[in-house]
Amino acid sequence: MLDQLDIIPIAIVSTIVLLILSVLIGFVLKRKSSKTTILLLGATDAGKTQLYTQLRFEKKTSTVTSMKENEGPVTLKNKTYELVDIPGHERVRFHYIDYLPVTRSIVFVVDSTTVARQIRIVGEYLYNILAQQQVQKQHIPILIACNKTDLITALPKDKIQQRLEVEINRLRSTRTAAVEQQEANIDDEQEAYLGYEGEDFKFDHLDNDVQFDTCSVEKDELDNVVDWIVNN
Repeated sequence: MLDQLDIIPIAIVSTIVLLILSVLIGFVLKRKSSKTTILLLGATDAGKTQLYTQLRFEKKTSTVTSMKENEGPVTLKNKTYELVDIPGHERVRFHYIDYLPVTRSIVFVVDSTTVARQIRIVGEYLYNILAQQQVQKQHIPILIACNKTDLITALPKDKIQQRLEVEINRLRSTRTAAVEQQEANIDDEQEAYLGYEGEDFKFDHLDNDVQFDTCSVEKDELDNVVDWIVNN
């Protein structure tokens, strides 16, 4: 049976451990709250700039292919964020890397009506994002926003997820085989391996939380996107 002298050191150690845990938890929460940047990413013509304009100014714009970032504050449900729309053109899409240190979450927009025939373009861009070591280290949550789901030609979100998993699995195989012959990314960092070795790729295998949901910028059906941003 422990006497009083034995209990005192245990109590001191327990108090110290609790203090350390409190400091660590507070530090993590502070870092999360200090990051307010929401990145809008996706291939050309997915609807990113329209989504950006709708969220920021609550007005619709015609489809425009942008070659420059759009950024500015947006207030969603009494919370203010810095919204950044990165152009989807191949020459400039990797500018998102510059924003990663302050990124809170990523909304990756896909055109549900064309994603089936553009699966290689969309899949490769998404792969590059997921394989970024900074994205993985910071556990940045990602929403795959399936746009234009109001149209009859739109692919359901579960089918989009399945096709992207197949495409990323294919890309992972080819990149793993050629990893010593190519640069991992423009920062010359080693590309992170996606998923579990020996198993087909699934988004559930990632440390990052990746969700799929529907939206229609044209019909102003953005509640799913707004709710996700606010909750992440």
